[in-house]
Amino acid sequence: MNRPSTLRDIAEFSESLEDFGRYFQDWLHGLLALTSRPQVVAAISDEPRRLAKRFSQGAVADAWLAAYADFIAQKIRVPAPAWTDGRISPEPWFAVGGSDLRSRLPALRDSPNAFKSRNLYTPTVTLPLQLSAGRPAKTAEELKHNNALRQKRFRERRRAELRRLRKSR
Repeated sequence: MNRPSTLRDIAEFSESLEDFGRYFQDWLHGLLALTSRPQVVAAISDEPRRLAKRFSQGAVADAWLAAYADFIAQKIRVPAPAWTDGRISPEPWFAVGGSDLRSRLPALRDSPNAFKSRNLYTPTVTLPLQLSAGRPAKTAEELKHNNALRQKRFRERRRAELRRLRKSR
């Protein structure tokens, strides 16, 4: 099976909460390869299918996907995908061990708003994005093609110059 490249893929591949966790971690790892905003937007924009009826704690997984999409959209300064609206965990869910207030306090305090608004609480959010400043990297084929076009334009300008010089003599 392929590694998920979008949030939609995670939902498609997941048959249990354990699957969801593994595929989500794979997806996070794949974010390292993305270098531009359009690539990241493509990874979060397609609506994942609902997991609430698919497995136990599927509603939490739905809210988690929506929270991550919203969080990433805020980080890269684009609007959150419309599908993220309404995906909220029915009960508070904490990404920390222990049920006492002392162990949950950092999660309550430090959760980003994208998570808090969906009833999810986590003290840290992993986001391995390394967007490059400037233009996205081009493949060797794109570089070769662009160079060929540049050479063609140069030759055409050069021929036009030579024609003008010949006419002026």
